Amino acid sequence: MLEARNLSLSVGTKELLTDTSFRVGDKDHVSLVGLNGTGKTTLLRLISGPTTDSALITTGQFLKSAETTIGYLPQEISFDADLEKTALQYALQANVRLFELSDKITRMEHELALPEQDYESETYHQLIERFSDAMHEFEHLGGYTMQSNAEKVLGGLGFSEIDFHKKVKAFSGGWQMRLHLTKLLLQNPTLLLLDEPTNHLDIDSLRWLENYLVNYEHSYIIVSHDRFFLDKLTTKTLEIAFTRINEYKGNYSYYEKEKAERYELMMGKYENDVKKIEELKAFVDRFRYKATKARQAQSRLKQMEKMEKNMLSPEEDNSRISFRFPKANPSGREVMRLDGIKKTYILPDGTKKQVLNSIDLEVMRGDRIAIVGSNGAGKTTFCKILAGEIDFEGKLTMGHNVSLNYFAQHQTENLSPEKSVYTEMVDSAPTSEAQKKVRDILGCFLFSGDAVNKKIRVLSGGEKSRVALAKILLQASNLLIMDEPTNHLDMRSKEMLIDSLEYYDGTLLIVSHDRYFLDSLVNKVVEIKNGSLQLYLGTYAEYLEKAEKALEAERKEDATARQKKTSAPHAKPTEKEKEQAKKTLSAKKDKKRIEEVEHKINRLEQQKESLETMMATEDFYKKSQEETAKILAGYHTLCNELNALFAEWEQKS
Repeated sequence: MLEARNLSLSVGTKELLTDTSFRVGDKDHVSLVGLNGTGKTTLLRLISGPTTDSALITTGQFLKSAETTIGYLPQEISFDADLEKTALQYALQANVRLFELSDKITRMEHELALPEQDYESETYHQLIERFSDAMHEFEHLGGYTMQSNAEKVLGGLGFSEIDFHKKVKAFSGGWQMRLHLTKLLLQNPTLLLLDEPTNHLDIDSLRWLENYLVNYEHSYIIVSHDRFFLDKLTTKTLEIAFTRINEYKGNYSYYEKEKAERYELMMGKYENDVKKIEELKAFVDRFRYKATKARQAQSRLKQMEKMEKNMLSPEEDNSRISFRFPKANPSGREVMRLDGIKKTYILPDGTKKQVLNSIDLEVMRGDRIAIVGSNGAGKTTFCKILAGEIDFEGKLTMGHNVSLNYFAQHQTENLSPEKSVYTEMVDSAPTSEAQKKVRDILGCFLFSGDAVNKKIRVLSGGEKSRVALAKILLQASNLLIMDEPTNHLDMRSKEMLIDSLEYYDGTLLIVSHDRYFLDSLVNKVVEIKNGSLQLYLGTYAEYLEKAEKALEAERKEDATARQKKTSAPHAKPTEKEKEQAKKTLSAKKDKKRIEEVEHKINRLEQQKESLETMMATEDFYKKSQEETAKILAGYHTLCNELNALFAEWEQKS
């Protein structure tokens, strides 16, 4: 599939890889891991194809089979050429060959229908043959089902039927990335490169993507900081560490365990080598100048020098984000109370959209609450209301002695690009005492030495997130609200943040799509759905289990209601029973319609086959212009009708 041999890679003066090799085989499901800045994104970009980046220097080679096709999802992408297309039109561009054929068929249909066409000419006969070949290829490549497939993937990634017809420019950056992911999945490349695919997905879309990739028939390489995602999907791990790529034959959890074991073995060998070298050195120092031992001393000296040259020190990056949140005076027992909270937005077209409706919630001291829900459900709006960032209807009462600190989802946007890391921190420190702690705090977040003088604008996304997180340590609080704090954090940084939050003695409310992060910290879950709020007690894993049980209970309730209706036909039906009856009737109609559609498809396919057989004979070319045009028009209408029937069958099935 793909092999890298003796690869060296550097960006400017920074060396990322040194004479390293790796291989990705057919159907390999690979995770690419490493600390932020080790070159994961750069390597994926290099694998995806030639680059014009003059700062990127590479030696070595990539070898791939002739059948290998590559699809690449970067962290950032430009949609400039496609902004006026609809979401569905953009997705349908996935199969370039089908679009070429569709355009070709349309042009040939127009040419065949020209009144000045000479129906007896050799040129006309050749045009008929090309038209027939194009139609056959279009059908063989799935041209009549490509729209239903595109709609299926768009729906799985969270797009509604209304969204299908919205222009690309109407979507936010995160939704545009989902569009690009849709297009890649429809292309079905033999090697899929995904750089942080979970960043813009909600829980429902994430589950759909996981199920899709579990059954993906080809290879893929994933860069992600979601360890649940990697554990479920990958069977091989490539780690970039100290400019080398190391291979582990298992998922992320296996990699962590195996890496620790390898380190122990390496450490044991290193210690034995050090001991042996010390013994050799002692012998050389003692007998080097004695004539009777000079030859032996010289031999041991060469042995010692050879061992020192070949000895590998078990390097390990021991730098860690290790910090504790500053302590604040404890709040009262009740931290905040929400009564009838409502929030409505006025959309650009003047219509109103109610995001939250009559929300009630009591937050107690020591609560650790996860705020979950699909994208657009109102999680960020809810956090902004709690933090006093936006207006709302209803009543929010803060408890006694509450001091609040708020980490917004786009907190990095509030950083000043032209300031240095150090200046940004000092200017944000509320007191002179806090200013004195700036360098210590930055050191905990891996900014030391000259790194503190870097301009904010030159930092990576992960580095900016660490600066934004570091700023919240400058002020003590007993209520911490965090909206997506783990975005752009690598695994190590995330583990350290979890460790620090475990020691936080205040009240915590977190919005996050990272399941491992939430499950490590929370004891309550608030789900926002359709403007309402549902509170679950327990861990995030327990919430998922309860939510599944609730769904199952709802299914049983519906079944019981149907049974009651059957046994008591004269009883007045409830609204829910009426709705269920409508669904049942609709399902029956759909089933009947599917049978009708299948019957009609069979009949039309027979007609289509008969027409194609006739069009392939010599007698067809001897017909009059009017008759030939009529047959071709009928054939085209037949194909369009089949296309519509296939799409309807796919939807109702």
